[in-house]
Amino acid sequence: EIELRDTEQRSRFESLKERILEEYGADVAQLGDYVVGEDQPPFDAQKVREEIDRLKARLKSMGPVNLLALDEYDEESKRLEFLKGQYEDLEKSKESLIAAIDRINDTDRMMFLDTFELVRGNFIDMFRRLFEGGEADLQLVDPDDPLESAIEIVASPREKKLGRLSLLSGGERALTAIALLFAIYLVKPSPFCILDEVDAPLDDANVQRFVRMLREFSERTQFIVITHNKATMKESDRLYGITMEESGVSKVVSVRLDSAREEVVSEDAVFETA
Repeated sequence: EIELRDTEQRSRFESLKERILEEYGADVAQLGDYVVGEDQPPFDAQKVREEIDRLKARLKSMGPVNLLALDEYDEESKRLEFLKGQYEDLEKSKESLIAAIDRINDTDRMMFLDTFELVRGNFIDMFRRLFEGGEADLQLVDPDDPLESAIEIVASPREKKLGRLSLLSGGERALTAIALLFAIYLVKPSPFCILDEVDAPLDDANVQRFVRMLREFSERTQFIVITHNKATMKESDRLYGITMEESGVSKVVSVRLDSAREEVVSEDAVFETA
């Protein structure tokens, strides 16, 4: 019986040893015997079981062991270092871009204000010439932020109070717009200009002022004016018109007015209209 119990204990011991080695990686044979000495507390099996249960619960809460965790950690660490480098590059690029935008805004603000003052001075002069008097001005709604600010046109023909453009009549607004157009032209002249029905709202007196302005600027710029106004057509150097003598057939007719204002008519082209 003693030998049988001894065999059973040895078998149980071997089983526990293999289990400890498999689960915890500890070889019992290398741990030595547990000897209670004067400096060691007595062995408390209950406390050991509680510690084992606590550690088992902790291991269980951790879940299964990922054997590839170290390799994944190395890969993620490399990826993190790469992203950190990219982030630093982006931060430097952002700072450089912001600095460039600030420089561009400073330059644009300076150029805009210089051009605005030139256009403003020309507009005041052109308005007085076209209206034969009066006051006008261009104002920034938000002077602190000129690049984003709206521009308000203030105009006052003779014997009228200085007010907004919306308070003027249709003809006065058109003549004010013409004054602004030529004010911009004086800052940046163009060799070629097309005006489409700009004189339509003007009365006869304002048309004459408009035509005189065209004559003055025509020495440096070629103007093509689309108009139905007889006074404007009378002052032009050449007229082009469309006539339809037959249904569906249009003719282009040109009229050249020489220095003596004699008319020479020639039919330049004939084409069918859809």
